[in-house]
Amino acid sequence: MAKKSNNSSVGAVSVGVAAAAATAAAAYWLYGAKNAAKHRKLARSWMFKARAEVLEAVEKLGDIDKQTYLDIVDKVVKRYSSVSGATSAELMQMAKDLKAAWQHMQSSKTAKKVKKTVKKAVKKVS
Repeated sequence: MAKKSNNSSVGAVSVGVAAAAATAAAAYWLYGAKNAAKHRKLARSWMFKARAEVLEAVEKLGDIDKQTYLDIVDKVVKRYSSVSGATSAELMQMAKDLKAAWQHMQSSKTAKKVKKTVKKAVKKVS
């Protein structure tokens, strides 16, 4: 009998982790950041669409590095520079916030890895 390849499940897990990290970054921006109340007031529909595009690109690529993430943010922000009603100050602030979310995404990823490691260690001890 042929064995099933685990490549598809590994890819799915990578996409899931990337999606969770991006979602965590968006939630942090709206609810956990120091200026979260101000962020929620400033949020407009085109901003949500831009964030969704960044999320989609991150999910599509899976496991990415910081430079790739920053390039994705720059491309999306550039696309939204022609949106009517979007001021350059809003675009610059959104780009700054999205770029700052990279650090939060990494810390959330690290926390998940630590949690899994702790669970495995507890099972071995038991």
